[in-house]
Amino acid sequence: MRAVSEKRLEISEGYGEAMNLCLGCLACQTACPAGVPFGNLLESARQQAESYQEGRRSPLLNVLRRWILTRVLYGPQGLERLKGWIRIYQRLGLQSLNLTRFLPGPLGGWERMLPPVPHKSTHQAYGELVPAVPPVRGRVGLLTGCLENVLLANIGKASVRVLARNGFEVILPPEQVCCGALPAHIGELEVARDQARKNIECFTAAKVEWVISDAAGCSAQLKEYGNLLAGDPDYVDKAQAFAAWSKDITEFLVEHMPLRGELKVPKVRVTYDDPCHLIHGQGIGQQPRELLMSIKGIEYVELPEASWCCGSAGTYNLTHVEEAQALLNRKMEHVRQVAPQVLLTANTGCYIQLAKGVREAKLDIKVMHLIELLDQAYQAKTGLRSNR
Repeated sequence: MRAVSEKRLEISEGYGEAMNLCLGCLACQTACPAGVPFGNLLESARQQAESYQEGRRSPLLNVLRRWILTRVLYGPQGLERLKGWIRIYQRLGLQSLNLTRFLPGPLGGWERMLPPVPHKSTHQAYGELVPAVPPVRGRVGLLTGCLENVLLANIGKASVRVLARNGFEVILPPEQVCCGALPAHIGELEVARDQARKNIECFTAAKVEWVISDAAGCSAQLKEYGNLLAGDPDYVDKAQAFAAWSKDITEFLVEHMPLRGELKVPKVRVTYDDPCHLIHGQGIGQQPRELLMSIKGIEYVELPEASWCCGSAGTYNLTHVEEAQALLNRKMEHVRQVAPQVLLTANTGCYIQLAKGVREAKLDIKVMHLIELLDQAYQAKTGLRSNR
């Protein structure tokens, strides 16, 4: 990587494949005694590899790729515009026919991993502002994410309710875009930088005290905005301030514990799998477990190799199917060993990957985001169920 950056080594197809074969799970950062920021180095290397590939692709294909990245997948309301069509496709039962097995590359894999799409996205359910339950403790902005807002909106809705229940006014700026993590992971750093600038502007304009994300990959990316925009004199100071305001929701809630009210659920056996970009990328491992311990009725059992990657790793499970599946199979063996009723995580990509593993292994286990369990505990306490 250093030799390429210093022009002592030519970029080749083999170099690009070597950079993309890495999970980017950042376990090496946790292990490295020198604290080498491998994640930043890897993204720069992937950008170099992508520049090499861009020069070998047709101009039309490059334009199409950039349009899909910025407008369809990760742009403002990109997937929200497609939500209705995806729901129709699923409700007609077409997904079960596995028609996409004929599509090239990873496209078929993308479709088969689609979870059932909720009727309303987080933005559609709650609008731009959700008032706090008095007394008010602060004002937060919630990053709803590009994929989660539509495909896993139940997680975003749960986050809104838990934050509001604990006294925080929740702002959901409609102009927000993808955090930039997924484009950065595939070497599209300019797309990621543009998204960072847009998020900095809209959340700053909303005058929030903190910016919260309930997806570990997104919260890790928000905290990297200072590094991502270090070469932009117009944004470097804003980016560093924004990164300092940014919190993962598990980290934020523990900082503001005790949570309001006694939380209790019917007795349930749960385990928790650490998302890589939470435990390795941000050093957050104990906080999710503290949140779990705050709920009465939880029988918590530690998952062996909980800090090992499940194989999701951004888009890794779509581009390196066999390697990702081997990691997932290993993870499911450990899950089978501890036999939980609920398997928890704190990242959307991990959620989808683990749900896939549970389905394939035919395990009678429910996969949930930790914040969904907290939300259920609050709803059980009040006797009210949300219809959003």
